[in-house]
Formats: sequence, structure tokens, C-alpha cells
Amino acid sequence: MFKESFVLKSDVHSISGKLLIKKNEPFDFSKLEDICNKASGALLKVKLKETFVLKDIFILAKKEPYDDFCKKVGEDNLLKLIGEVSLPVAILEEYRFMRIKDEYTYKHCLNTSMLSAAMAMQFFDDRQKVFQVTSSSFTHDIGKSRIPSRIIHAHMPLTDAEFELIKEHSIYGGVLCSYYLGDPYCHNAIASFQHHEKKNGKGYPMGIHLKDEDVMFIVVADIFDALISKRPYRNEPYDVRGAIDILCQSVEQGEVDHEKLKMLIHLNRKNPPALEEITYSKIYRGFYPKVNYYGLRKGFYSA
Repeated sequence: MFKESFVLKSDVHSISGKLLIKKNEPFDFSKLEDICNKASGALLKVKLKETFVLKDIFILAKKEPYDDFCKKVGEDNLLKLIGEVSLPVAILEEYRFMRIKDEYTYKHCLNTSMLSAAMAMQFFDDRQKVFQVTSSSFTHDIGKSRIPSRIIHAHMPLTDAEFELIKEHSIYGGVLCSYYLGDPYCHNAIASFQHHEKKNGKGYPMGIHLKDEDVMFIVVADIFDALISKRPYRNEPYDVRGAIDILCQSVEQGEVDHEKLKMLIHLNRKNPPALEEITYSKIYRGFYPKVNYYGLRKGFYSA
């Protein structure tokens, strides 16, 4: 999975306080496998329907635009699917902590899982594949809980050092999922590691050419929810059309998978044609925020 070894700027601890990776010390995939071999006490699982998570998803499923998406695939079927996802108790404790520390990221994980599941439910009969996408999308941003709140909730552009630190969240998440699930090759770990990679190889943390089908679902859902949500670094969110415009541009740049985007467009349209007949409009008519510091660095913008 790794092209090279990594050196992290922060220690990575489990939710119980166990040190998994030390900062400033190189670690590679063999180190990750060693961590997983010591994870015997972390594997007790629980279904999401038995936790606080499903109630929160039920509330989010009533909000625009997810209410329409859920109705299209059948809200009861979607909630039942998500409720049957089984994850280690330790991961649920991570999300209980995130729910308090960073409500935005917590809700973002739930929305991303809900949207990824709805997209997959439309086009796949393989229930196991839909489960994989749903579970992996739920845990994709688990590493964000290890990023300082002052960076996560920054209102102004980040410094280069702050941006490099926030990029490490995908590695933190991959390490945590590997440990909690006892498998560095599991879908949750792969999604955490790779959800910021791009098809053209210009993503992070590894700069690989993204090929994993499950992760491609999550990339589209992840970006879409982030764009339509209120964030401190912009004055207002994109509307649905604006978010799809941005994703269309990402497809044109070779970053995002066009088939997965077409699944989102299909889900969004009231009377969609067959998937193979969906085309992208290159006339961008969506709403874009007037003030948006995302991607800018301190010293390289005019206020």
C-alpha cells in the first residue's frame, strides 16, 4: 500500500491511550502489520443500529439535500443497511469523542456514509460491496480527530506547516482503522489512507493513481458534502449545483472518477435518464461562495 516510509509530525494513540506510531520516527507497512498483530483486545464489534449513530443519521436524513436522496433509494432500506454495519466498539468510542470535539467532522462522516450508500444501492446488487462502501465511508475521516481544533476550525488560510499537518489525518485514520480492525488491508483502512488520492496521481499522502472502486465512491461523496456544508473558511456553502460543477471540473482534470460522479448526478435528478446517457454540462450555473479561503496559504492571498 505504501510507496515509501512516512515520518509523522505527531504521535498517534488509540482511543484508550496506547501509543501506535511515534512522531519523527519512520514507519512503513511492515510496522503497520506489526501494530495489527498486537490488536487482539480491540476487536469486539457492535452494529450501528445498537448505537447513538443511527439516531443521528436518522436526523440528518431529514435535511436537504439528503432527504431527497434517501427517498429515492428508500429511506427505510438505507437506514436498515447502515444499521447492520458492524464495527469495533473502539471505533464507536472514537466517534463518541469526535461528536463532542468536532461536530462538523462527525456529521460529515455520517453524511458521506449515507450518500455513498445511496449511490451504491442504486447500481449494485452485491450487498457485500454496498456494505463495504457504507462502512468504509463512515470511517474515512476518523483521523481528523487527531488534528488540533484550531486548524480544523481555522477561519483564515493555513500556513504551509498547518496544511502539511492536516494532510496527515488520512495516515492517522489508516493507522487507527488498521489497529482497530486488526488488518491493514481492510477496506476501512484503505479508504482512510486513500480518500485524498486522485486518479491522476496528484493527491496525498502517497501520490498514487487512485484505482480502488470503493474509495472512488467515497471521494465523490466526501467532496460533495464538504462543499455544501457550512465551513469557517468561507462565508457560505456551495449549493448542490455548484458542488456538482466543482466535481465536473475535477473529472475534467482527471482527478475524480466520472462514473461515480454520474451516479451522484443520477441520484440528484428528479427524472434521470439511464446512467450511460448522463452527460455533464460544461455551463456552470451553480452558486459559489464569494469568500473562500480553502486551499490558500498565508502570505499568498489578498484580503
